[in-house]
Amino acid sequence: MKKKILQISLENAVEFKGKCNKKAIINKIIPLIKDKSKLKKISKDVDIVIDQVNNMSLSDQIIELKKLNPKFFDKKEKIKKKIVDLPNVKKIFRVRSAPSASGPLHIGHALVLSINKIYRDLYGGSHILRIEDTNPEANFKEFYSMIKKDFTWLVGKPDEIYVQSDRIESYYNIAEKLIKKGKLYFCNENSEVIRKKIRKGEKPIGASSSVKSNLENWKKMLNGEYDAGEGVMRVNTPDNLKNPALRDWIAFRINKSKHPKTGSKYCVWPMMNFSVAVDDHELKITHVIRGKDHEDQTRRQSNIFEYMNWKTPEYIHLGRINYEGMNISASEIRKGVESGKFDGYDDKRVETLSSLRKRNYKPAAIIKFFYEIGPTKRDKTFKKQEVYKTLDSFNKKIIE
Repeated sequence: MKKKILQISLENAVEFKGKCNKKAIINKIIPLIKDKSKLKKISKDVDIVIDQVNNMSLSDQIIELKKLNPKFFDKKEKIKKKIVDLPNVKKIFRVRSAPSASGPLHIGHALVLSINKIYRDLYGGSHILRIEDTNPEANFKEFYSMIKKDFTWLVGKPDEIYVQSDRIESYYNIAEKLIKKGKLYFCNENSEVIRKKIRKGEKPIGASSSVKSNLENWKKMLNGEYDAGEGVMRVNTPDNLKNPALRDWIAFRINKSKHPKTGSKYCVWPMMNFSVAVDDHELKITHVIRGKDHEDQTRRQSNIFEYMNWKTPEYIHLGRINYEGMNISASEIRKGVESGKFDGYDDKRVETLSSLRKRNYKPAAIIKFFYEIGPTKRDKTFKKQEVYKTLDSFNKKIIE
């Protein structure tokens, strides 16, 4: 048994560059012990051997191990899985992760965060954090700092940070340019009437309004002369689009609710597709990695890139991951915390990043979990037990 302890200790030391780990060695020894009453004595033998091995130089450890187990060095080196290359990667590489301030970051966000980090490290570019908060009533003050903290814990400090509500004037500036190009128009028709028209392939009345009229109504919107529901700005899309959902989509709407950051300063807010298109251009994003449920959004955003004659980023759409039996709804988690159902956002019953951190999961274990999945477009379903079994395995190796 002492000879076997020495062999296992030497293998562990050589594998980890000169130092062996008692816990790892004990885990390999225990299955070899038939009489468990001898565990205590064998544990003492392990301590003695570990001291002996750790006091040896790495070269001496290799010499001794070759005597005991020469086959150890004949093992074929495992081929490490290589993550697929992204298209059109040039000197400048910039990706962004863009959560909203509607709730805490959770394991559902970790897919894009992790894949972005993996590629950022691979290509030596920039990983940008952009907090999307252009829906005043759906964002909450506490999540701005929480998102920054959880982002930094999982994937490191962001190379740049932006908050959309700080960029409203940029969206207004592009909107005015598009109105003057005839690509954005004011619409005040009943929403149900519009839906029926668009389904039939008909244009809303506003699409034929003059640039002058659209600019006047735009100014009235900005000045608060219209209330919510009394008018929106729509994108004037091509007539031949087969999918009704992509036709003449809303770019701006009126919302006079108080915003957690800007208060009542603004009453006209961009819809997600408009603000994201402007941001991705102005922040010089080269590759957009996100779920395939955003494919229609990508098509809408391409209207803005085309109309402004901007170069579009490369889009990589990831398959959906369904987590069975796991709490990953940001709004439900927030309501649960507010009602007292959960003891804070790091409650062990929820899958927030702060909860995983509190439970001593290491960021590298979570990133490896998504590295193994890779940037595939195929949907996957994981049960809670599967996720934690894999995370526990990765986490254990990292800690050891």
